[in-house]
Amino acid sequence: MMKDNYEIYYYSDSHFQSVSPHKHDYYEFYFPAAGKIDMEITGTRTPLSNRSVVIIPPGTLHRAITENSDKSYCRYVFWISKSYFNQLAKDSENFGYIVRLASEQQRFIHHFKENEYPLIQAKVLRLIEEDKSEQYAGNDFVRICIYDLILTLDRLVYERDHPHTEKKQTDLVQQIMEYIEGNLDEDLSLEQLSDHFFVSKYHIAHIFKERTGFGIHQYIQKKRLERCANEIKTGRAVSRVFREYGFTDYSSFYRAFRKEYHLSPSEFQAVYLHDPAFPSANSENG
Repeated sequence: MMKDNYEIYYYSDSHFQSVSPHKHDYYEFYFPAAGKIDMEITGTRTPLSNRSVVIIPPGTLHRAITENSDKSYCRYVFWISKSYFNQLAKDSENFGYIVRLASEQQRFIHHFKENEYPLIQAKVLRLIEEDKSEQYAGNDFVRICIYDLILTLDRLVYERDHPHTEKKQTDLVQQIMEYIEGNLDEDLSLEQLSDHFFVSKYHIAHIFKERTGFGIHQYIQKKRLERCANEIKTGRAVSRVFREYGFTDYSSFYRAFRKEYHLSPSEFQAVYLHDPAFPSANSENG
């Protein structure tokens, strides 16, 4: 390494030659981009794909091997010094999960799904962009990009290793839905939900949308409209009902209700109370 902390490069060889086994005194992250290559680490040889990521700890014997030196080979290579990695790791106990797997369990190579790898590649390209940039606060952005890249790899591998994480998130969504159902007349802002479940509001918004297909505000409004509709059916005054379930003014409630049920609140009530002044739903067919 020429720099003290990190280096990142894109290499493209039209006639790649297998290299001799060697070691580094820094961490190496290897991202094959195009071409056919095998990676041999501590004597074990593994074929790589264009969705593989290799993490090689300091002092680990390794080499890239090809069976056909007439073919081109492209890859991204990211190096980070031990001291800089340890400095970044002080900021979070979650940082460097994949590095620990490589160092402690000799899990050096990970193969990612087709829908996962574009995210990783985007992080690599973003880091290269910032590394070459001479814009304001460039070093700070590089640090963020390195952190983002490694944590993204950490998350993808950790969640694959711990599939119960998805179940926990599903359980959380179920708890949120039950809480909403029981507190439709209370404050259900993201801030309040965050405080109640001890989870960030951004995480709540993300997993709720991911698991249900609804934005959480959209879901809450639908449930409130449903509760209002049930109350209106009983003959309760519309003017009292909408205020009880979180709508601050009648005009916004009216628009939302009509969009949901295709009737105004008073028309909806008339239908369900069989108001003689309102045509029967079957009158067109009679």
